[in-house]
Amino acid sequence: MSILPRALVVVCTAACIAAPAAFAHTATKYGPDLTVTGQGQGATSTTSVALHLTLSPSYSTAKPGVVVTMRSCGGALKLLRRAGGGGSLHAGKGTLVWSLSAVPGRPAKPKLNLILAAPKGRKKLCVSTSMYDNYTRKTVNIRTPIQL
Repeated sequence: MSILPRALVVVCTAACIAAPAAFAHTATKYGPDLTVTGQGQGATSTTSVALHLTLSPSYSTAKPGVVVTMRSCGGALKLLRRAGGGGSLHAGKGTLVWSLSAVPGRPAKPKLNLILAAPKGRKKLCVSTSMYDNYTRKTVNIRTPIQL
């Protein structure tokens, strides 16, 4: 065998070995973590509920935004006040929708603080929260029971 066919065999063998690694890439994308906490407020009885939402980004650079939708597991949510959060908040028909056009990179943590009307005659408020992440194109669902 001459040198040219040997070189061609070596190059083809190396290409066959390296091709899967060259075309392989990590298809794993991680969206931000969503934390929802709440507690009843009031001096002698529960008159309102404080609800705190925190997004913890998983990347150091900004990624496309999220849409967070909150509903009561039974009944309707009534918004009294809002603080922080950035983005836009829409309240209507017992549903609250918080939209962020972009999720900032770490270490920033967007937070939304809400004051909701306490449901009458109940000892617990259950909030069902879903977050659609535009980067991963996935939805995360969280149920948060809050003692009143």
